[in-house]
Amino acid sequence: MSSNQREIQRKDRRAEKERKTKKIIWVTIAVVIVILAVMRIFEFNVNSVKERFTDEEGNFSISEGVESTNFPYSIDASENVVLRSINNKICVLTPTTYTVLDSKNATVDYTFDHGFSNPVLVSSGIYSLIYDQGQNHYRLDTTSDAVYSEASENKILCADVSKGGTAVIATTSSKKLCEFNVYNKSLKNTCNIQLSEGYIIDIAISADGRKVAAAVVSSDNANLITKIFMYDVSKQALASQTDLPGGNVADIRFSGSALYVVGDTYAGVVRGGEYKPSYEQGDIVTEYYDYTASGELVLAFGGYTNSTENKIALIRPNGKVKRELDFNGVIKDISASGNVVSILTGNSVTGLAMSNGEVREELATDDSTKSICRIGSVVYMQRQSTIDRSDLKND
Repeated sequence: MSSNQREIQRKDRRAEKERKTKKIIWVTIAVVIVILAVMRIFEFNVNSVKERFTDEEGNFSISEGVESTNFPYSIDASENVVLRSINNKICVLTPTTYTVLDSKNATVDYTFDHGFSNPVLVSSGIYSLIYDQGQNHYRLDTTSDAVYSEASENKILCADVSKGGTAVIATTSSKKLCEFNVYNKSLKNTCNIQLSEGYIIDIAISADGRKVAAAVVSSDNANLITKIFMYDVSKQALASQTDLPGGNVADIRFSGSALYVVGDTYAGVVRGGEYKPSYEQGDIVTEYYDYTASGELVLAFGGYTNSTENKIALIRPNGKVKRELDFNGVIKDISASGNVVSILTGNSVTGLAMSNGEVREELATDDSTKSICRIGSVVYMQRQSTIDRSDLKND
């Protein structure tokens, strides 16, 4: 090979190498430009993600900002389930268990198997009293611990508990027709009353535990007569006796010194030994009822059973109707919290402001929803064998 040919080849190799070097440089510059552009475009998103997953101390945590919830919460039954708010907790009584759930994320705060054949739940303040109606056992619990579990000598008819944890247990009696006993939190018996006037069908104890009211049914010439017997616990003595209208008693409950009486076809209050009607006997058919935190009665009623034209009434402890709202639809349940009452029908949950009837919310549901419980602005729903929250989307 001549020297000229070798020189030409060296120049060609040098030129090729320079072209490759320039290509690499330009590709590198292009990649850098693309990366810078992408970083600029997504700068806001990167910063947002960083802020979301950075705690108050500046530490990065992938779990920060992610809400963890056990809703819908599965329960062990679909029938005969009681859903109730106790001290802002969700309390669920089923035929086999009692469970207290954190209302935010459905974590279990407290649970046990009660073993009762016919469990009934009553509550006040932080206390829940569960008794086996028609049997002997009952127990007192808070939302986090057991207070006691006990058995009565006679069969339990009904019971109630005060805000301080004082319980009244009405039973059959070996001496007379029936009796009731009052127990403090230490299970000390502070009052025993024997009754021969009739049978106790419902019983209530005042918030301070000083008064007990018993709805007593007797018969006169084949007619059923219902009276309210009011007792002073400290004196273990009858304070007053009040006749009630005809019909069945659905519920009695103290609000201060007044006693609400909810009948199947009437409603009113007992004050100072006298009954004052809010709705006369026969004027209404009671559908459902609830009580506000301030102790007022919320009553849903119509003109007949399963009426589609109903009213929601707010009744004061003096017996006067404070507010009356119209509601169209067959009512399955109601639950009051604050100024709002939630009303369950076959296809929706409607929240009404008791002050003016304004619709605060309309939640779609179906026949699988059997009962509701409102706490603040949230509605909890029992759907078959689950408990769900209205503000969580689980569809």
